[in-house]
Amino acid sequence: MIALWTILIKFIFPVIYALNYGESFSKFIMWDFWWVAHLWLGWSFLNISNKTYYLGLLICFSELIIILYKLYDFFETPNWTIWDTNWMINKTFVLILFLLITLILLRNKYYILRLNKK
Repeated sequence: MIALWTILIKFIFPVIYALNYGESFSKFIMWDFWWVAHLWLGWSFLNISNKTYYLGLLICFSELIIILYKLYDFFETPNWTIWDTNWMINKTFVLILFLLITLILLRNKYYILRLNKK
């Protein structure tokens, strides 16, 4: 779900917007590779291993630190253009999602790690 959301917000929405306003299709794309980490995390939850717990927490904590910093920075001097609003909504959604994923990982630590000792 998070990988699809990331692709929608960073690629599909910008392309549709650009084409609608006669711009180059790649003008507004937010180029990064977080979608790869999100895709791996989703795949890892479907194929649980010890890596699910440790790399999952690493991804979650990294995301949370980055998002909190970026949201703090945004609200210091907010700019309510369509792109900054889109970005802020994305960051808020991802923040909530990664808080939930972190809680799920922490609550199920022993289950995830014990499951993979067999």
